[in-house]
Amino acid sequence: MIDTYKLKRWMSVPALQAHLCTLAVAMSHNSLWRVPRDGFRYGGLAFGLVHTVALVFIAMPITLLQLAVGQLSQQDTVGMWRAVPFFRGVGYLRLLITSLGSVYTVVYLALIVTNFFYTLSNPYPTWECTEWTLPEDIYETTVLNSSLLCFNETFMAPVEEQPENYVAISLVICALWIVFLVVLYSPVKFMKRTFYVLGPLVLVLCVVLASCLGEWADLALLQKGSDWSNFLDPDIWQAALIQALWSSLVAGGFLVSAGDTVYASTNVQWTTLVIIAANIASSWLGLVFWFAVGGGGERDVSSLAVVLQVYSLAGQKHLPRVWPLLIFTMLIVSGFITMLTLLFPLYDRLRRVGGARWRALAAGSSLVGAGAALGVLAGRMRALHVLEDLATPLLITITTTTEIFVFIFIYGWKVLVEDVEFLTSEELSKYWVMGWCVAPGVIAPFAAWWVVTVVGQEAWPAWETTTLAATAGAALLIFLAAAALAVAKQVQYDILGKLSSSFKPSRHWGPRDPISHYYWLARREEANRRHLPPRYHRRYLGQLSGSPSFLNLPENSIQPPRIDSKRRTNSDDWIYTIYRRKCVENLYSDFLPKNKRRRSKSFDWELSSARSLKESLAEISVEHLKENNNNIIIKNGK
Repeated sequence: MIDTYKLKRWMSVPALQAHLCTLAVAMSHNSLWRVPRDGFRYGGLAFGLVHTVALVFIAMPITLLQLAVGQLSQQDTVGMWRAVPFFRGVGYLRLLITSLGSVYTVVYLALIVTNFFYTLSNPYPTWECTEWTLPEDIYETTVLNSSLLCFNETFMAPVEEQPENYVAISLVICALWIVFLVVLYSPVKFMKRTFYVLGPLVLVLCVVLASCLGEWADLALLQKGSDWSNFLDPDIWQAALIQALWSSLVAGGFLVSAGDTVYASTNVQWTTLVIIAANIASSWLGLVFWFAVGGGGERDVSSLAVVLQVYSLAGQKHLPRVWPLLIFTMLIVSGFITMLTLLFPLYDRLRRVGGARWRALAAGSSLVGAGAALGVLAGRMRALHVLEDLATPLLITITTTTEIFVFIFIYGWKVLVEDVEFLTSEELSKYWVMGWCVAPGVIAPFAAWWVVTVVGQEAWPAWETTTLAATAGAALLIFLAAAALAVAKQVQYDILGKLSSSFKPSRHWGPRDPISHYYWLARREEANRRHLPPRYHRRYLGQLSGSPSFLNLPENSIQPPRIDSKRRTNSDDWIYTIYRRKCVENLYSDFLPKNKRRRSKSFDWELSSARSLKESLAEISVEHLKENNNNIIIKNGK
């Protein structure tokens, strides 16, 4: 029987709580939906290798940067830009990215929930379609195309053709937004407890389903000879980089807000390593799972490839209904985790700026999100493709490149290193600095190659080029508007002074805790004077215990430190304060008790405690004050 007391005590360990949340976010749709789908497009082994390299060499340094900035500043994705107020618009672009991601993710999640309830009481839609559209002798080779065709004719059919399906999915979307609003009513507490349960649940379901339905022979489809030619295509590199930023939680700014909440008491370096390791393992688990249980034949490469793979699996192996239901359950729980990670930065921002009424703002944002999701559902596959494969990747590229460039070259990489070392109390490895410098030089060229390819392909419709241009223009407008507002809020009097001040850290930048802020400022001042103390002290053998050692201790470890005899003062006018107190005691010694010293709270405390204030003032004449005190009394203008 489980000991409830011990379970609560184990769950109170901060590191265990934080990394249970890490497990949960690693089992999101990023690993079980997007990575397998890209594996179907570019080859499982090829994309897995590129994705792993992108996680280790590109995403990991950026993960440390966001965790450190979030833990130090204790702010959200917008508040962190108090470090360089001119670039506050980058924080709003992060919120735009996470908002767009939540819009198309909730559509996917609603489709999965709808298919789950449909499967409970109805036969599979693919079976209904294949009964009259496919001859029996070619069923095995064309069943997947039938799945996509049938899905477009049922759940993703135009509104005017299948209004009942659109209404059903719309109701599910509205219900999901209400559920997320309830769960995030207390953003940190409820979200963390939800992660504690859902993360291990998804992992267990994935392992059990892979063990029961997977076949070793199907794993050979992870690698095909034609997959390696995809390395000459910019799409695989761009997809791997963007997916690495999504998987590491960098793209939406979740780590910045989580640095003050979920990971507030953890070491940022070790937490970064755990996050990247968990995402690498979960990404390969997702690839192995879907290639093992997917059966033979070609895979679909559309946005709904994973859902269609479930129908293909059920049709080819004639599975009982319980197995597709379990797969849909795994995808629903994983999508629920994904939505929480996407909405948390947005709700955290609303909580900081909305005050006591932030929940009303959150309800309004949920209403807007539900309306946007219904619009995307009406736009069908093309709208999903525009948001997920064009607009969002371009925004992620722009914001990530700008963010790294600003913190490295404007805020200063040396200052950033000192901030990270202030948090970890140990020397920072040069790998992280090299990663910060290399990341923009890798992300920007591949993104430019991808954009040029998209624009230059004649076979592609013009609306894709229009989408990229509109996205870049909207990002520029948001950035300029936020920059103008940040410059206008500066306290300088002229425009040049305001502009120059907006490129420097705000006076509110740094830890919110007063004690931490004091030590952080003291460290910064010592660093500016080039008298920074060592980051850590080496423990010599026998130095602390006092026991003899076979090593010779250096003299600086034996001799006590030199302490200058300097009297401590409480303020700059300490001498004047002591002089005034003694002067008052000498002037009014007749009214004070003899041979009795008390600690006075003010100059006139002993006087007022010896006699009442009225009697004391009556006995002290103005002439006495004029003769004995150094105050000047002016009467009648003289």
